[in-house]
Amino acid sequence: MSEGEDVREELRKLRNEIASLKEQLREAREQRRKERGYSLYIDVGDSIRESIEDALESVAESIHGELKRSIFIGPRGVSIIKETVSERKEPPINFSKTAEIMNALSHEHRLKILKELMSGGKYVNELEERLPEITASTLLSHLRILEEAGLVVQEKVRGRYLITMPGRIAYRMAVKVAKFVEESE
Repeated sequence: MSEGEDVREELRKLRNEIASLKEQLREAREQRRKERGYSLYIDVGDSIRESIEDALESVAESIHGELKRSIFIGPRGVSIIKETVSERKEPPINFSKTAEIMNALSHEHRLKILKELMSGGKYVNELEERLPEITASTLLSHLRILEEAGLVVQEKVRGRYLITMPGRIAYRMAVKVAKFVEESE
């Protein structure tokens, strides 16, 4: 077997083990529910399940990263890398920029603007038509804030507003948060 095949086989085994552990956890929860005499089983909605799956995926990625930092599978076998937590460097986080983006997302009109731009670039007059509840001056103010945060850009020649990749990601995150809040109420 080649090195790549060995790694794939190890990953397959880990996935099978995770599936087995999930099944055991489900059975243990069911047993605990029976022991405690719960007669009601609550099924969570799809988006809550999706949020939970996203969280689990994030945890799995973190575990994978930890394993990757501590175990190296090379052509000569497995090597354990002894590295303490204090030796690992966290990637630098620009809290100022993060706060600026979160601030830009903190107004419903800005979220509506991002939603309109998700389908393609729009001129100010098109946004005014699609968002009649926002006055022209307020619209321009919101566009300026979104632009300063790097969530939208304005074409220099044509003047159209376009959503950036960070803007798309930020909008999708806001939608997930909104769905989660709606379903938890």
